[in-house]
Amino acid sequence: MKVPEPTPLRGPDQGAVDELLGLLDLETIDQDLYRGSNVHTPRGRVFGGQVAAQALCAGIRTVPEEFGVHSLHSYFLLPGDPSIPIVYDVERIRDGARSGPAAWPRVSTAGRSTS
Repeated sequence: MKVPEPTPLRGPDQGAVDELLGLLDLETIDQDLYRGSNVHTPRGRVFGGQVAAQALCAGIRTVPEEFGVHSLHSYFLLPGDPSIPIVYDVERIRDGARSGPAAWPRVSTAGRSTS
């Protein structure tokens, strides 16, 4: 059975989708090192879901394309400041020869670990 192509969003929702995709498009600083941008919110903190999604994107970039995401675990130690970019330093834990690869994105902002 052929899966139908998704219908592209039209109208006012497209701006929100474009903003989300922009947030998930991390800047590559070096091998396994990425920088994410932030959304400024009235709360003055970075939304934890954004950090988790960007960390997932950073981890995905370090494993072969044929592997999918199996699980995601996160701890939020400190609030993130939306005026400071978040850096994702990914450690490759396992190459995946038998049980799949594993990556550990360490998240920091202004030199302090936040997760």
